[in-house]
Amino acid sequence: MKKIIFRLGISLLVVFLASCMDSKSEELEKASDEVQDAKEDLKQAQLEYEAEVAEYRESVQADIDNNKAEIERLRAERINARADAIQRRNERINELKRRNEEMDARMRDYRGERREDWQEFKREFNKDMDELGKAFKDIGKDNVK
Repeated sequence: MKKIIFRLGISLLVVFLASCMDSKSEELEKASDEVQDAKEDLKQAQLEYEAEVAEYRESVQADIDNNKAEIERLRAERINARADAIQRRNERINELKRRNEEMDARMRDYRGERREDWQEFKREFNKDMDELGKAFKDIGKDNVK
């Protein structure tokens, strides 16, 4: 009788250990699948981020190119004014050109890796581009009050 109980106990122990081993391997496989899914999600997010950056760069480049054309138009435009007013206007045009070139360089040189860095860069860049746009509108105005 003791042998039967002992064998039954050993058999139950083996069955229990085998079922634990199966559940551990299932958990490991599930965890491995989750890691793989996370890697794929990260890769997809990175691709979306890169596409967003590329699209924004194209949009900004179009704005910068438009600014260059406007600068050339302003340079070619002849105005009837005193020599000192013409000189101030030309200085302002040169300043616009310098600022436009700086914006172009900032966009080309940006190498942010994190989306948070990109969002901050884009926010600041948009603000600076808006200020540059306002400066273009103000080129014909005399700001002396």
